[in-house]
Amino acid sequence: MSGGAPQLVLCWPGRTAAEYARIGVTEYLGRIRRFRTCECFVVPEEPTGKKYSQAHRIEREGQSILKRLAKLDSTYVVVVDPAGKHLTSAGFARLLERQCYDSARTLTFVVGGPDGVAQIVKDHADMLLGLSRMTLPHDMARLLLVEQLYRGFTIVRGLPYDR
Repeated sequence: MSGGAPQLVLCWPGRTAAEYARIGVTEYLGRIRRFRTCECFVVPEEPTGKKYSQAHRIEREGQSILKRLAKLDSTYVVVVDPAGKHLTSAGFARLLERQCYDSARTLTFVVGGPDGVAQIVKDHADMLLGLSRMTLPHDMARLLLVEQLYRGFTIVRGLPYDR
């Protein structure tokens, strides 16, 4: 990714299973690409079952995410986490403007799987971002994030979507 325009990168484990979320994520990614090149990296979701503990699965997914992040040049990493900072849509737009335009850096968002995000990934983050104080299914969190990304870019550009 070096040498090109700043990117927007989304990274999460496993495919988006819920049909409504898959449709919505695809729709908003298409809209976002009008403003910024955008890539979505899906790392393997670890299998569930008796063989591996939840902590083991989270740790292995975290290692896969960190390997992906290590391949990116000059990136600002935002991990979606319930304990993260909660922003208004206008505040989120300022984050996008600061990182994508003013700093001209790749902006990477990480959304965890059903069991959350490994602590090693959170420790690597430049920012923890809370989407809601309520618990969200990971597919819904992905959809909410991409909608807010689109909304944020329309705010930055002064377009009428943000109402």
